[in-house]
Amino acid sequence: MTGADISTGGALLIGIGNPLRGDDGVGWHLVEGLGLQRHQLTPELAEAVAAADRLLIVDAWLATPRSRCLLRPLVASGGWERDTHRVEPARLLALAEQLFDRCVPAHELLVPAFDFSWGDRFSPQLRRQLPEARRLLRGWLREAVAPHA
Repeated sequence: MTGADISTGGALLIGIGNPLRGDDGVGWHLVEGLGLQRHQLTPELAEAVAAADRLLIVDAWLATPRSRCLLRPLVASGGWERDTHRVEPARLLALAEQLFDRCVPAHELLVPAFDFSWGDRFSPQLRRQLPEARRLLRGWLREAVAPHA
């Protein structure tokens, strides 16, 4: 999937993870050409989040063999912790609301990951999850762009 495949409209996509830690790089992979790629969510992203019409965060999650991709809504919660350089998705939404008085509709796409060892290759188990992850991502984007069409 590339940026030429589908428009993002006013939606913001953020893929998080480490592309040099095996399956952890799936967030980067899925949003390539469509959104931001980051190692982690940071407070500095709050302004971009507040400016978006919708938000999708794509990340790997430590899974069991029977795990499947999850696309679920995010709700702003928690507050800003001054002693941290990274924030959880719900806290990033809350920070955007606190600083910019805007809380956008948001979801997270979690892709089951199995191997976080050093390297830039996905495990066979994660590769089997990619078609479903792409389907969910495309569906979310279609909904995000529909009001702008």
